[in-house]
Amino acid sequence: MPSAPPPILPIYPGSWTQTWSVWTMELRHLRYFVAVAEELSFTRAAKRLHIAQPPLSQQIRKFETELGGALFERESRAVRLTKLGRELLPEAHQLLERARRFQEHAARQARGEQDVLVLGLISSFATPRFAAMLRAFQKKVPGVHIELSNHPSAWQLDALERGTLDVGILRPRERMPPNVVSHLIRREPFRLAVPSRHPFAKRKAVAWKDLRDEPLVLVEPGVAPPDYYAAFFDRLRDVGVEPAVRQYAQNVATKIWFVSAGFGIAPMPHTPDTEHHSGVAFIDLPEDAPVTNTAIAWRKSGGSPALLRFVDFARESFAAT
Repeated sequence: MPSAPPPILPIYPGSWTQTWSVWTMELRHLRYFVAVAEELSFTRAAKRLHIAQPPLSQQIRKFETELGGALFERESRAVRLTKLGRELLPEAHQLLERARRFQEHAARQARGEQDVLVLGLISSFATPRFAAMLRAFQKKVPGVHIELSNHPSAWQLDALERGTLDVGILRPRERMPPNVVSHLIRREPFRLAVPSRHPFAKRKAVAWKDLRDEPLVLVEPGVAPPDYYAAFFDRLRDVGVEPAVRQYAQNVATKIWFVSAGFGIAPMPHTPDTEHHSGVAFIDLPEDAPVTNTAIAWRKSGGSPALLRFVDFARESFAAT
């Protein structure tokens, strides 16, 4: 079978080709032309290209035939560019540079080093540790541009299914969508956030029955997963305490603010990064306190090399405990 033809690059009419139609040329012809133009010697150009001089001369002749004009004036001891050659040389340099960048871009893509990742994040995971992980990833894979936004878990799962989100860090559902795969990266026991002037603030831990008649501040339904507080409520009801919700918040940051303002107490995952807020104290719940999970999630199909590298990096950085 005949071998495949060499790569070709489309060239479009420029200042010196206003009356020409679109035509194509082999990239190697451009390289040969530039080498001879810069060396002004077929002998030196052949050595630079690591080919014999006769084939080089033949390819330049072929190139000139395709162009319909001579590129060089050949004399016994000298080679000079023609008017056409002088006009063509700058554009040849530009086209070769474009080809070089194209090849480098393709290689980076294959290695997962040149891409855009659209990343979703729940607010409770927006911590200094996560920021440090992002910095480390950008340092390791500098060609990947990350578009980051804060969204509830339900929104992220819907966006993953639609393909408008590449990867999400979220609270996983018991039953995840069939086209989404997830990996647990953090497990967090619930603790209790209380106002710093609350009587509980001086205690190390509380019992479930101690929460009777205590107003609760929760993340509003639709933002938190439907079953997010279910186990917490079950623990209270097991000891005869009916949950009393006083205030809903749109996110974790707002929930902590409501606690600091004295609106109530709030069950929330234990994350050392979030436990440094003025006006708020964090105390332990009983040993059977619920545990929340955080996962990294992405679509099963269509993942770019950059996405897979990010997933692996995040899994290594946040190994679940």
